[in-house]
Amino acid sequence: MNIIRSRATAIMSLILSVLALFASLEGILNKNLYNDMISAGVSTKSLLLGAVAQDIISAPLAIILAVLAVMFLKQPRIKNLIAIIGLDWYFFYAFGLYVIQGNYTSIYMVYLFIFALSIYGMIWGLLSFEKDAVKNYRLPGRLGILIGSFLIFILIVLVPAWLFRITPDIANHIPGPTYAVFILDLCVVFPALGQISYMTFRKKPFGFILAGIALTKTATLCLSWSFSHWFSPLYGGLEFEYGLTFISTLLTIISLALLIPYFLKLNIKRDE
Repeated sequence: MNIIRSRATAIMSLILSVLALFASLEGILNKNLYNDMISAGVSTKSLLLGAVAQDIISAPLAIILAVLAVMFLKQPRIKNLIAIIGLDWYFFYAFGLYVIQGNYTSIYMVYLFIFALSIYGMIWGLLSFEKDAVKNYRLPGRLGILIGSFLIFILIVLVPAWLFRITPDIANHIPGPTYAVFILDLCVVFPALGQISYMTFRKKPFGFILAGIALTKTATLCLSWSFSHWFSPLYGGLEFEYGLTFISTLLTIISLALLIPYFLKLNIKRDE
């Protein structure tokens, strides 16, 4: 593990966590933050409730990221770095939605900083794994197959669903209210999951590292997605979307069920 690059990742992630906590608490506590966008006619109640639900999940995740970053700076450990990069990926996605969709709240510049820090945190984090050390990483064969299969399952379920939802918008030449989801998933997340699953099936050592990063991101993002589908009807009075609620909840449960044994079973033959 490259100490300089990994410490740079931890420092950027620590700054990111502070900004993400501020942005999330502002979204939760300041009712005018998102209401002003509705008043301006550029947002809807559904999007507002989804943003608040995401902020409720993002706040504790920001605290967890801060704790992991501080722990890593005190004592660098591979598993901590994997979790840090996975959480950076979560915040890349969560605040990437705000950035791409132009959620021009009073703290939009904070969203830009978080988005940028998450990108470079992931880049420097991935570059921290040195080639000679990567070959020593091991994951039990059955667990690796389960993780790879789960990532493929996500693609099988969500790629057709997203294409089905985006096709009418393309036909009408008008982007839907959540078009940033399609951009991030179809152009970034889904290709990455496909490549990681392939590397995991082929038992590539770096694939075992990427599998943990992907699981961390999937578990946290699906938790946020699932929570929003429960929060919006129960708190905001919107109708249940039974299909997406079921899918998001199922993916959350499976990803969490795989994430725990992953961190317990990941084996490194040689300590850094």
